[in-house]
Formats: sequence, C-alpha cells, structure tokens
Amino acid sequence: MPSRKPFCLSLFVLWAFGSPLLGQTFYGSITGTVTDASGAAMPAVAVTVTNTSTSERHAVETAADGGYRFVNLVPGTYSLAVEKPGFKRTTRDDIKLDVAAVARLDVSMELGDVTQSIEVTGAAPLLQTENASLSQVVATRQVEELPLNGRNVLNLVSLTPGVVPQGSSDGNLTGKNVFAAGNYQIGGGTANQGASYYDGVPVNITYGNITALVPSQDAVSEFRVQTSNNTAEYGRYNGGVINLASKSGTNQYHGSAYEFLRNKRLNAANFFANKAGAGKAAFVQNQFGADIGGPIRKDKTFLFFGYEGYRARQGNLFSETVPTPAELQGDFSGYLNASGAQIPIYDPLTQCGQYNNAACGSGTVQRSQFPNNVIPASRINPVATKILGFPEYGLPNTAGQPFTSNLNYARNAATGGDNDQINVRGDHQLSDKQRLLARYTRWRSNNLPVNVYGNALLSGDPFSPEAFVTINTVLADTYAFRPTMIFDVRAGFLRWSYARTPGTLGTDESSALGLPSYYQQVPTLNGLTPSTTWPSIGVTSPTYNAIGTGLLLGRDDTYTLVPTMTWIKGRHTFKFGSELRKNELNYFQNNSPGGVFSCDNLFTSQNALSPGATGSGLASLELGLPASGVLQTSLFTLATLHYESFFGADTWQVNNKLSVTLGLRWEIPGVYIERFNRQATFNPKEVNPALQNVAVNGQPVLGAFDLVNTPNHPESGLNPEQYRLFAPRIGVAYRLTNKTVIRTGGGIFYLPSTLQFPQGPYSNPLDYFVNNEITTINSQVTPLNTLSNPYPNGLQPAPGRNPNYQAALLGGALSGHGDLQYEKYGYTYQWNFTVQHQLPGDLSLEAGYAGLRGLHLPQGGLNLNQINPQYLSLGSQLKNQVPNPFYGTVQFGALSQPTVQMGQLLLPFPQYTSLSDPGGYVGDSTYHSLQVKAEKRFKTGGTVLASYTFSKILANVETLTSWLETQAGGVSGVQNIYNFAAEKSLSNYDSRQRLVVSYVYDLPVGKGKQFLNSLHGFADRIVSGWGFNGVTTYQEGFPLGLTASPNTTGLNTGLRPNVSAGCNKITSGSDQQRIGQWFNTSCFSVPAAYAFGNESRTDPVIRGPGIANYDLAIFKRTTIKERFNLEFRAEAFNLANRVWFGPPNTVATTAANNTFGQITTQLNQPRLLQLALRLRY
Repeated sequence: MPSRKPFCLSLFVLWAFGSPLLGQTFYGSITGTVTDASGAAMPAVAVTVTNTSTSERHAVETAADGGYRFVNLVPGTYSLAVEKPGFKRTTRDDIKLDVAAVARLDVSMELGDVTQSIEVTGAAPLLQTENASLSQVVATRQVEELPLNGRNVLNLVSLTPGVVPQGSSDGNLTGKNVFAAGNYQIGGGTANQGASYYDGVPVNITYGNITALVPSQDAVSEFRVQTSNNTAEYGRYNGGVINLASKSGTNQYHGSAYEFLRNKRLNAANFFANKAGAGKAAFVQNQFGADIGGPIRKDKTFLFFGYEGYRARQGNLFSETVPTPAELQGDFSGYLNASGAQIPIYDPLTQCGQYNNAACGSGTVQRSQFPNNVIPASRINPVATKILGFPEYGLPNTAGQPFTSNLNYARNAATGGDNDQINVRGDHQLSDKQRLLARYTRWRSNNLPVNVYGNALLSGDPFSPEAFVTINTVLADTYAFRPTMIFDVRAGFLRWSYARTPGTLGTDESSALGLPSYYQQVPTLNGLTPSTTWPSIGVTSPTYNAIGTGLLLGRDDTYTLVPTMTWIKGRHTFKFGSELRKNELNYFQNNSPGGVFSCDNLFTSQNALSPGATGSGLASLELGLPASGVLQTSLFTLATLHYESFFGADTWQVNNKLSVTLGLRWEIPGVYIERFNRQATFNPKEVNPALQNVAVNGQPVLGAFDLVNTPNHPESGLNPEQYRLFAPRIGVAYRLTNKTVIRTGGGIFYLPSTLQFPQGPYSNPLDYFVNNEITTINSQVTPLNTLSNPYPNGLQPAPGRNPNYQAALLGGALSGHGDLQYEKYGYTYQWNFTVQHQLPGDLSLEAGYAGLRGLHLPQGGLNLNQINPQYLSLGSQLKNQVPNPFYGTVQFGALSQPTVQMGQLLLPFPQYTSLSDPGGYVGDSTYHSLQVKAEKRFKTGGTVLASYTFSKILANVETLTSWLETQAGGVSGVQNIYNFAAEKSLSNYDSRQRLVVSYVYDLPVGKGKQFLNSLHGFADRIVSGWGFNGVTTYQEGFPLGLTASPNTTGLNTGLRPNVSAGCNKITSGSDQQRIGQWFNTSCFSVPAAYAFGNESRTDPVIRGPGIANYDLAIFKRTTIKERFNLEFRAEAFNLANRVWFGPPNTVATTAANNTFGQITTQLNQPRLLQLALRLRY
C-alpha cells in the first residue's frame, strides 16, 4: 500500500507556511462598524480592545466601509475605545465576550475634540448577528452557582434547547459506566456521538468516542453548546459540539476553598425502599477543593491552579428475586404462580418420544413432572451444587409479591467511589503580537464494587471495581503577523487508562467448582487463564440478577495538532485549516474469562417448543443444563488510527445587515491498523478456502475472512481509506432591524469512524474468539453437554494471524467486519431557520426550526446470518437432524457433530453458528423540532434562561451504548434483516416535549441595592448577600420498545410481540397508581413459533414516565474583609421529592411469574439536601 507520509507532510508544510488557518477554537471575536452622526462609514478610525483582567491590548483601523474585526480573543470581559482626530473619543466597558462567540458593537462618533470622551453604557447585545449556528452559552455565574448534583459541569448542557440527557449522564460520574459522560442527544443526533473540546482540543478518545474528561466545575470559566449547523471548523460528530474554556489567572489574585457535604439525615428515602421496608439508604458524600489564580508577572504571566476531590459512600436499593432455601435444595413444591397454583417442573430425561416421533405427535415432546415438584438430590449436578453452595445469591429477606415471592430480596447495597482532579493553566504575553497558553489536567476515578448480596467477590457487571485515569495537556501559541492576519497553533495530548477487575480474579474453577482441567489451558493475558475468575451465571424464568463479570484493560492515547490562522480582507474573513489526530489504542477485553452460563425454563418445561408457564431456569441450572454457555478467549491488541481534516471558509459581511458564511470541510476519518496485522475482514462473496471441497445444498460455501495486507485485502485496515468525504456548509444571518435577526443555514457532517467500539481490532475474530457450549442439538428438547463437561473438545484460543486461521474460525459465533465497499459512510444533514428579537430590559426571545437527517448510521449487532423468512414455512422441520457436511472439518462447537439441524444449512453462511456486523452503516433517522428560548440578564449579573423543545425523531437505529439506557427500557435488536424498513419507528429517545428553566438571582436587598439600601454595619451584613439559583425540568416520557420471549423462531433476532388491532393500550390513573400495570398488557401476545411479531420497534402510543424535577439553591454571602467573603449554600435536588419511575418491564412472555408491564425501579434520586461552605478571595 502506498505510504501516506509524503501526502501528509506536503499538506503540513502547505498549511504551516502558505495558508491562513483556523481550527476548532474557543476564542471569540468582536466586530462592528464605525459611522459618523449622519450614518456614513468612517475609514481609518483607531479601534482598541483591552482585556480588563489581563490588560492584553489589540488595535486595528477600520476599513474603507468603516468595519473592524478582532479575532482570536480569549473569552472574558473587554473594554472598547474608538478615536479619530476631529471626533470625540468613544469608549465602552464591560463587554462580555463568550466562548466561541462573535460580539457585534457598532459605534456612532460625534464631532469634537479627541480629548473629549463619550462613555457608552448598557449591556452588550444578546443578538447573534454574524452566523447561523444554533448554540447556547453557559456563562461563568451559571457554571459556578447553579445547583449541580455531584458538581458535574456537563449536566448544564441540558439547559440548551434541542438537548436531551440520556441514561447515567446525570450526577457525579463516579460509580458509573465510563461512557456516561457524553451520553447526550444534541440537536437530534445520536447520544454519545457528539464532540467535546476543552480549550480548543478534543477530549473524545478513539474507543467508542468516549468523553474522557469532565473538568471540575470550578476549573471551567464557561462553555458553549453548539446544537445545529456549525461552521466548517467542526467535524467528526453526529448532533452537536460542547466547547469548554478553562479558567485563567488575571492581574488580581483570586481563589476559593470549599466543602460540599451530604449525609443520610438530610435525604429522603427511595420509593421502593419505603415500600419494601428498607428505609433510607446509607449516604455520605464529601466534595471539596481549592483554587488560586493570579499574576506571576503583572500584565505578562498568569497562573491558575485548582484541585477537587470527591468521596462518596451511599446505598442504592436493589430489589431482586432470589431463590428460596428450599429451591436451592431442589424443592420447588412452593414454586407458585400469581394465582397460587403450583408451577410444574418437568424432567427432561422423561420424554415419551424424541423430537418428531409419532408417539408424541409430530413436533411435540411431552415430559413427566418431578414427583412433588422436587428434584432428587442424586440428580442435582455437582458443579451446580458447588455454585449454589457458595453464597452467590442472598437469601430472601422480605415476603415479596403474593404467591410468586417475586422481589423477595431488598438491600441498600453500598455504591460509590473516589475521584480527584487537578487543573493547572499558565498564560504568558510574550509581546503585543504573541500569546502562549499551557494547561495540564489529571483526573483519577475509582468506582467501588457494588455488594448486592453481601459477597463482594461476586459483584456482577457493571458492579465490579473499575478505575480510570485521564491526562490532558494543551500547548497553544497565538501570533499576530499583523492585525488582520493571526496565526494560532495548539497541540494536545489526551491519555485515558482504564481497568475493570473482577472481584474473583484468581479463582481456580477446576478445584473450586469441579470444572474440567482444560479450563487451565488457555492463556489470555499475562499468564492469567479463564479459570482465574468466577463464571457468570444468568437465570431467567424467573429472572435473577446475573453474577460474574469480565476483565478489561485499556489505554487510549490521542495526539492532536491544530495550527490556526485568520485573514481579514475587506469585508471577508477567510479561514482555512486542518486538524490532525494520531490515536493509539492498547486494549484487552474478555467478557467471559470464566465462562458464561445462561439458564432458562425450556429444559424443565413440559414442552421445550411450547413451554407455556412451566419449568424454571433455576431448576435447569440445578440439573446442570444451561440453555447456552460461552467462554471467550482474547488477545491484547495494539492499534493506531490517523485522522485528518482540512477546511476552508469565508465569512462575507455583504453589508451592515447581511452576513454570509460559506465553507467546505474535507474529512479523512482513518481506519484502525493493528500493530501485528491481526485483523481479517469478512467477504461474503468469496468461496471459503477451508471448505473448497465441501458443498451445502449443492452449492459452494460462500463467506470467508480475508487477512489484511494480503492479495485479497491489500489494505492494512479492515476498510479502505475514505478520501471523498466532502462536507459543505452555508450560513446566512440578516439583521431585519437593530433588534431582530433572521438566521438560516445547513450543512453536511460526517461521523467518527470509531463510534462502534466493537469495530476495533480487539473484537476482530482473530483476536476475540467465543467458544460455545453445545447444550443441545434440537432446541432444548434433548440435553447434550452439561456443566460437568461443557466443552468436551476442549477450548479454542483466539487464532491470531496464523496460516490455519480460516479453519479455526469455522463453527464460531463471529463478528464479521464488512469492507466498506459494501457499505456507505455515515453522515448527517443539518438545517435550521430561526428568528431572534431583543426586547427592552436585556431580554432576548428566539424561536426557530431545526432539523437533522441521519444517513448510513451505524447499527450494532446486525445479524448477517439470519435464515431467509421464506424457509419459516417449514416450521419444526428446521429442527430436524440431518447429516453434517462440515463433520470432520470443524473441530469445535455444534458443527463438529455428525448431524446438524436442517435450519443451520439454510443459513446464508452455514459454516458459522452466528455472524453479526458490529457496526453496519445501514441506519437512518429524521429529526424535526421547534426550539424556543428566552434569556433575561439582570444588571446585577444574574440570568434567567428558559428553553423549550417540541420535537420528533423517527429512526431505525438507536444509540450504540444501549447498556446505559435505563430511562427508556431499550429496544430489541433488528427483528428481520430481510425487512429492515419495518424497523423505522419513533426513536426510543424521542422526547416530544421538554422545558428547562434555569435562574441565577441576587436579591436586591442591602447596601447599594434597590431595597434597604441605607443599612450599615451588622444590619446590612444580615440582610445583604442573599440569593437563589435553580433548575426546573419538565420532560415527556420516552416511547417503549417491547420484546417477546421465548424467541421460538430460532432466528437469533430481536423478536417483538403481536399487538391486537384496536386494543386500548393505555391504562388510567396517576403514575403511582399505574406501577402495577403501566399499560394494558392484554393487548400483546407472544408470536407463534416461526413467526415474527407485528408490533413496531417502539410503540407509537405507550410511553414511559416523564420528568418533573426542581433543583434549588439558596445562598448567603458575607463580606469578611474587603477582598474576602464567606458563602453558605443549601442545595436541594428533587426539592418536591417527585418520583421518576423507571420504565416498566417490556418483555411479553409466556413464562410464569413474569412482571410484564410492571414498574419496580425509581430512576431519579429521592430528595437530596446538600450544605456547602465556600471562602472566596
């Protein structure tokens, strides 16, 4: 493959020395026009802006049309001075320049002596007059003072119209999954697919686009949320951009020290904890820190340092179903349904006839019930005895539901963790032309294991201990060749290190559980073997909490280089630029190092093909008969990816009213290259080389994996490089009057190439192999291998790059990374039209339409090996055993047996038991929204911001981080890949209406204020300095996606239920009255065998519970000395103690004791009170 180095080097030289550039920046601009009293333009007028905090000064002269523009200004407060001989000098102070903002200040000069001065008063305009992007600034006081649960500054992103926070994104991120930080739907884009910048460099890593850094609240000066139609400087995202700016030192020393405290006594109890009699959970949380900023050398060198620590120990309610002591001994005589009738347990070894034997009738199997519903002790599997003999589950501690004993265990299990963050920033003004910036941030977080059952060793995923460390550095140099040409270069480094360690690391499964010795024979990492962790056990019908977790180690390094420059030429501001990233990902993940055994009721039901309300998953486990078993073997991978982008843009100030921005961005997203070339891409049209002499149904066997860097696939990555991704942008802003602006525009935006994390080398079949237990060869009619010897042929390691890899993959359950020659690359269209009007009293109103169309969006887990629905008419014949053409060739798994099910040979790729595409670009979405915003600024510095969004999202894909989504209940996988059009429905995260009102307000009472302004001394200290801040949120619930179980199609697809036509799905009553039956469950039924359900992907009518939440802070500031004040704060989260119920159980099932339609969880925290003390100076 030709080298890209000369190409990259030539482009680097081009933009470093020959072209004006501007990349992603948090800098702002000040622009305007200078006229005389008659309105005529005034050229050659001296205009100066000065940063009032650092005394940094910039000067330009107006052009022939009277226009001026300052670019690359650090966000802050400025003063403006305009002067020309023969005219009075005009000044304006307190100009607030926000991050990535353009402030327009037009000046009218009066005749007179230059020594005379006119001071213009009044706040800077709230109108956005220079570009068409939709965005919202979260200013310094909002960042510092709004009540934030856990002081997670990114939670303020949700103040913006068009933003919907999704699962786990709220509150402090300690104790949560690492993907939670960026889990926001912005501008109709998919959650966790946006872009975040801190001081102009990205903080999204390669691995799944994780937002790897959330700065401390007191380290952030302000930030901007950009939701639609950004200019060509921005790319590599779906939806929107979060642009954060750090605090810097100034000419005055300033700082603070603080402590935020919560404990159990101040909190309310969880709704279901009260219901179960568990009461308040333990809760102790401390958040503390200090910061200082000031001059090292006045007007030249400034330093800021901040530290924050967080310690949390709290109880979270886990309301679970656990086995009774009798059931653990095999006694199911008390296993009852909701009517009090016994649920029979059947012996799988007592068939009256084998499958399709006329003695039982075609397609039926009938078994005998265990006498008295008790499994004899001699029949209980010895491995199961040891598994259940260990205190794996807790014993019942509450009565549970009548008869069924569901939810018979409730415990406020300890959760929490520790994190620490330091931020250091230095600024240096080398000269009037050159400015330097450097910042270093280190964030360490440890998530403690969740001890659900009193045995920390058996914490289940995601409850195992986790730790990560983020290091972020920025170096920036800004140089003004002349006032109209400014060069800026910034380099960034981002390192994210992560480890998830099972509590049972070191367990010897062979001796502890009696599993075979081959568990010791497959090394995975540093000498560890699969037997070093406890196996994961999952039980359904009834459902018990899964036990056991995986091992994960990773380090992701991102090197970023962004040289930037702006060139102002008359009415044009030209911007050309580039962004280069080098990503290095070292990664190991084994989701089942000790094996995963999943047990359901089919082996102990009366008829495995039509189980009805019979059988028990726990009984199947005790017999040693899991429904499935897998054990993964993995290799440590080392991957590199290069990302390049180049853009050009022109902002043309056509006249004083009209501004037009045109831009074009060229994206080269890059592909993963594994250091040892251990990658193979799936080619569906190639005859499999390992099966040249094998035919299936008279046809050659198609489908093979081609190694990278071979004649069949000469590229080093799985996919060819993309060189034709061009993204045009246009924006128009027109000032209808001095108080009204119309803005419109649109553009194309390409997605990151690394959104779907299984597309990395670590999940390639060469590096990540899944061994499947053959539990049955006839759909759980007859058991085959048991827990005592689940893999009689031994365990197969991940093949790596070796000559026999093709044969080693046969019979496997694989992820087939398809070449992009069969797939398009994902992108979105964005467009908007808005009208903004400024009213008297510093009040701005904005209303507009924003839309997004997503095309070729990644769909996770797409089943490439689904049987064609035309064969479903064969029904139970698909389970018939027929001679296996792969026998003798395949050495492991179900295809190593002499016979195989007929249906297997009708699959598109019968040589594999399953084959999925972890990120096929097949999805699409459509977003339409009405966005309304009102913003009021008070002269005292307070603000009120009200944001309302009315929207609708139609999609056939959802977020790729579905494991976070507890708020909507999730959706099934694709039900039928041959009818993908049927997947289009309301998005699972379609929030039809959302209103957020935030406010920061100082009471106008005390000396120098509107009321009681004559007070002095002690009286003034008592009544002055009071204020309150808060956030109020209302949001409609999300659509529910229903699934069906058991999946009797045998298709390994996301089966959905049937819905009865005309049935009223809605139940009446308040949220609390409906938790026992949230919707009419009788409208839904499980489809017949070998049939698909007719329910849509998400239901168009039924939605989960909505949000009505009130967060409030009351504060009192007391001046101690001239530069010192003490602030006391009392903050209440969920002030009204409103319960936001979790989604109901959405699995329609025939299993007994199911909770279909019932709500058993509370999503939000009960009312939390927090006290804080802060010393400022």
